[in-house]
Amino acid sequence: MSNTDTENQITQQIGERIKQARKEAALSQKELGDALMLSDKAVSAYEVGRAQPSLETLQKLSRITHKPISYFVDESDPDDFDLQIRIRKIENELLEIKKILRKK
Repeated sequence: MSNTDTENQITQQIGERIKQARKEAALSQKELGDALMLSDKAVSAYEVGRAQPSLETLQKLSRITHKPISYFVDESDPDDFDLQIRIRKIENELLEIKKILRKK
């Protein structure tokens, strides 16, 4: 696979993740574009892989959709990633419970 093919594949993957995050946030392309100070056409171009967002845009996307930047660029399955986040939250809760129990 050539570098161009790999880059296209990464751009497609990022686009799919942007679309999924937008839908999970219950935003239209226009609403997300407005929040990013971009056009809905730019959002569409990202989602279908015609364009790749800048790091600044990914940071804004992260804040708007409440997803870490790694969600958009990580090569693992997004469902696996969401599961990892849930596991980390549970681990943190268990640590808090453990601290409380030690105090007693």
